[in-house]
Amino acid sequence: MSDIEEVRLLEPFGVELVGNLQAGLDAVGRRRLRSLMSEHKLLLFRDQALPEDAQADLMSSLGRVLGARGEYREIASDGNLGAGPLAYHSDLAFTEAPFKYLSLQALQVNDGQSWTRFASGTRVVESLPPALRDAIAGREARTVISLVQSHRAVAYDNPDFLPQQLRPVILPHPVTAEPVLYISEMQTSRIEGMSPEESEALLLALFACLYAPENVYCHYWRNGDLLIWDNIALQHARCDLAGMKPRRLQRIAVADKSFFDLCPQFDLGDERIARWAAGEALQLA
Repeated sequence: MSDIEEVRLLEPFGVELVGNLQAGLDAVGRRRLRSLMSEHKLLLFRDQALPEDAQADLMSSLGRVLGARGEYREIASDGNLGAGPLAYHSDLAFTEAPFKYLSLQALQVNDGQSWTRFASGTRVVESLPPALRDAIAGREARTVISLVQSHRAVAYDNPDFLPQQLRPVILPHPVTAEPVLYISEMQTSRIEGMSPEESEALLLALFACLYAPENVYCHYWRNGDLLIWDNIALQHARCDLAGMKPRRLQRIAVADKSFFDLCPQFDLGDERIARWAAGEALQLA
């Protein structure tokens, strides 16, 4: 099957599509999916009922699909990742190889009750004020794993044993070469070469542009919705899910390496990680 039909453009970015995904995609359909992803960064299919293996096969059109070990193949409000809100982030941005594409399919939700928001790091670059563009020219930002995921609480300085990466504040997209503002409220600890006060002030100014309503698509979930998005070009956040049951989403990721491949210290039970997590938890208590 190769026919994927565009239904309508979403605002301010993304596209809603129709297609018989259960039957799978032929080579033409897979090329079409890749082209649409490069252009729109977020694809929405309604009324789907894909088994896990069918969703994985669909995502293999975009690259290597991660296995289930160490990954969340299902996200539930009463299970994996809990029910708290998630601040804006890009999955595994704090590693050398962030996830490339993500997909979520609503298996069981109360229609319209919960939402996921997406902010475009590519789209915002064009609208940055000249003063901000000048301020970040040639600058690098440090991204680090954060124990606190509900809001911005990442420290300016972090232990060396924590997974973290230093990248240009604006980097070229690995597929399209488009400039991407690659910072997030959950994970970006600082802009290098600046004092804590200067760094945070500049980051907050950039966040104001990145998370402005005109640069955010908010998706309210309905049963059968399937969302596929570019994890480098876009970042995502979710609402507080407390009391929202049922809420089960099927998740398939495209990436070169898994979380434990990239962060073996978490898989091996590094005592420094445990002490760090316990200490951070005490500070938050």
